[in-house]
Amino acid sequence: MNTPGRPPLFSTKLVFGLTVIAVGLLLMVNSFHLYDGWHLLTWWPVVLGLFGIAHLVRDGFLSPGGHIWLGFSVAGFIQQFGPWGVLDRWWPAFLVWGGLIVTLRAIFPQPKRARKAKADPPSPTSIVSCDAETDSRQVKP
Repeated sequence: MNTPGRPPLFSTKLVFGLTVIAVGLLLMVNSFHLYDGWHLLTWWPVVLGLFGIAHLVRDGFLSPGGHIWLGFSVAGFIQQFGPWGVLDRWWPAFLVWGGLIVTLRAIFPQPKRARKAKADPPSPTSIVSCDAETDSRQVKP
């Protein structure tokens, strides 16, 4: 469980940071001719799936954002590794998936996530006066 003052360990920022590191390492290894890493970029739908899982962990299982990311991930996998034209036949499944999530959200309403409020500017601690006898910090002539 997360403590109130500590951000969650698995987040979209973590997924983004690790993705940037992985792509950088992949390109660095490729530039040194140690490994032909370009074929690993065909696994890009994994990153979209991780973004979706991070949204589901943060916002709950019925998070529409998480399911949208997962939908793009599944579509990417179908496009990358499925036979040609299979995405053309499977697009109605994504409508069913979206309708199922909307229906489940209607049956099981999710609590609103508290948004971070902007901090109020600090208020002055003491009143600064121009009167010589009330302010001891003022230089007297």
